[in-house]
Amino acid sequence: MILMGDFNFHIDDASDKKAEEFSKLIESVNLTQLVNNSTHMNGHILDLIITHKKEQIVSSLKVDDCDISDHSCIHFDLNLQKPKAEKKKVTYRKTRKINSDTLRKLIVDSNVTEKVSSKETVHEKVEIFNETVEAVLDLLAPVKTKIVPIRPNSHWYTDELRTLKQERRCAERKWRKSRLEIHRQIYVYAKNKVNDMLVKSKKKYFKERIFECKGNSNELYKLVKSLYKPTSSYKPVLPSHDDTEQLCNNFSSFFGGKIDNIRNQLDSESTLTPNNEPPSNPSSTLQEFRPALVEESGNYNLRA
Repeated sequence: MILMGDFNFHIDDASDKKAEEFSKLIESVNLTQLVNNSTHMNGHILDLIITHKKEQIVSSLKVDDCDISDHSCIHFDLNLQKPKAEKKKVTYRKTRKINSDTLRKLIVDSNVTEKVSSKETVHEKVEIFNETVEAVLDLLAPVKTKIVPIRPNSHWYTDELRTLKQERRCAERKWRKSRLEIHRQIYVYAKNKVNDMLVKSKKKYFKERIFECKGNSNELYKLVKSLYKPTSSYKPVLPSHDDTEQLCNNFSSFFGGKIDNIRNQLDSESTLTPNNEPPSNPSSTLQEFRPALVEESGNYNLRA
């Protein structure tokens, strides 16, 4: 398990009470915070990497100034095996490199018009046209085959978001090549635009999904559950322990102690002498019941 992000705590400030409480909280559940260097331009540790104490899954952690934000970049290696992605075979042509004049000349030289005119049925005309044009394409852009990994996109990943990410990548390459301030500003603008669009796309997607679950609490529960338990292989994590039997005894002692405390409190309260005597001088007495009016009954029903 890895928790990371901008927690907005000055974790290195001993006088920050909230940061101290947060540190005690993660310590109480056997977690540890790994970032020790400043991650903000003002000199505080705000961005954290949190893991289980006994899990050595993060290594080679370092903090670098990335020049595009008031926060620094945190680089680290994960000691995990990346799952192998499924692959598929695709065929393609490099049509972008085709010269339009050359293509036009080859089509004219192929006598495609005469070949189409010589056929009688529409099916034959279309077939000879496709064969002729395909033969020309084989000369200029032959069919190639390659194996590519299958990377399914998230449900909220739209064509607009894909285009913005391409623009961001182009802006980043240009800035890293020139190192000009104007190119850095263009890159930062493109980066922020992608982040904003990503948030909007996620909100729109889940808003539509929640609306689809209207009147179906079971589907709504499944949707909410998928947000914090994204995989079916989720398993609850027990506290760190070396002896399973001792852990069970600790659980038993904890909850048994709570029951004993409740019983002791009830016993101590029952020993108090109740004061059941009526007040000596009541402020008012009930002499008779007055029948309720129809208007009063209606008002009570409306309030209910």
